[in-house]
Amino acid sequence: MARKANIAREEIHQACWELLEKNSFPNIPRLAEYFLQKDGRRCSNTTLMNAIAEWEKAYKEHQQHQLKELNGILLPVFKRFSRDVTQSLGLLLDEKVTDLEQRQSLKQAATEGGYLSLSSSLMDLQKNHDALLEEYEVAKRKAVELKQQLTFSQQRYQEVLSQNQVLSSQNKQKQAESTELRINLSQKEVDLAKLDNQLTLLKEENVKLAAQLKDKSSQQVSSDTKKWQQMNERLDSMANALKTIERKETIGKASERR
Repeated sequence: MARKANIAREEIHQACWELLEKNSFPNIPRLAEYFLQKDGRRCSNTTLMNAIAEWEKAYKEHQQHQLKELNGILLPVFKRFSRDVTQSLGLLLDEKVTDLEQRQSLKQAATEGGYLSLSSSLMDLQKNHDALLEEYEVAKRKAVELKQQLTFSQQRYQEVLSQNQVLSSQNKQKQAESTELRINLSQKEVDLAKLDNQLTLLKEENVKLAAQLKDKSSQQVSSDTKKWQQMNERLDSMANALKTIERKETIGKASERR
């Protein structure tokens, strides 16, 4: 038979983490079942509810810490990408400028040395000049594309950062709503237990009245029968109240699972 015992808050907190690892979010019935199966101990719903509230604060801090770690990982990656793109762009432009200067210097030396005729040299220089200009234009377009890619990457990073902030805010709101639902559900469970006890007492009293009816005179039977009918009406009312609470509890649990 289960025994009454004081369960330490640290034990309840540890049980909450273990339930979460099993993809089962902690609440009063699950924790009560956990300790009942573990060592047969029980404690009050108030103790479990207070311990769950303390654990949820620690759980929120844990999630916020994970979000900060994610931002810490993404930010250096985007900064390193931006730095690499800028360096690559600078090296590409330097190479093209150096190549252009070398070619112009070689053609100028060939012209001055008389290896080619003046007209031929001018034509070759013009062709090379046009070719180099074309390559330079290509390099400029490539540089513009790289800058656009860098700008897009920076914008994408800002969007991801903003989305993380929105998700974090939504997560906090959902946690607050979930906490409120669990508290309401816990109160309904307590009310349900009280009504269940009252219903049991009324059933026992009803049985006693039925037994007494058999032993009394016909006149007393009429009076007691009226009491018995009133008792049945109270039982029906209590049963309807229990069904209403159970239906609300089912809706609350469904909302929690979503």
